[in-house]
Amino acid sequence: MNPPSFLVRHLKTLMASYSILAFLITLLISLLISAAAAHPAIPSLIHKACSQTASNLQKLCISSLSAEPPSANADLRLLSIISVRIAANNASQTAAYLSAQQTDAAASGAIDPMLYQCVADCTDLYVDVAEQLDVTTAAIDDEADKDAMIWLNAAMADVISCEKGCGAVATAEIRRRNDGAKKLLNITISFTKLLMAPKGL
Repeated sequence: MNPPSFLVRHLKTLMASYSILAFLITLLISLLISAAAAHPAIPSLIHKACSQTASNLQKLCISSLSAEPPSANADLRLLSIISVRIAANNASQTAAYLSAQQTDAAASGAIDPMLYQCVADCTDLYVDVAEQLDVTTAAIDDEADKDAMIWLNAAMADVISCEKGCGAVATAEIRRRNDGAKKLLNITISFTKLLMAPKGL
């Protein structure tokens, strides 16, 4: 005996509904997995260390450190070294940018003499900053944290010298780069202070 037609239709409707539901659940799970892969959990130590920086630096601190794969399993000392390397790379990029600006200006001759001097001086200063941060990395690795702080302060002084030396003639890009360098240096200084603190984190 065949089942009534209304029951067959009902069963088919239920099967279709369950198929759609299963598809939606599968899709949701896939999206959640993709989201987790795209936004992996940030290690708690990064959050904890970055929370010790100034409030206006914490977002930059977390994003810059978490973008570096070695930070995932790093202790505070390695995080400090990574933060110094980030600042050093930034300084090297700025030195290269300023050097290129200086070369282009010399070739064209179409630059204000005061701005040219600003760019020339800042090029040398940022080369020094990058070198000082290389020494800082070695000092932190050797647990010579007081020496590291001396080099970090020297690097900060050079950035401030660039800023003050250029004054009003600095372009918006130079001001932006000086501001970024100071932020990254302040993060590394905060981390080094944590290394020097008796209780650390």
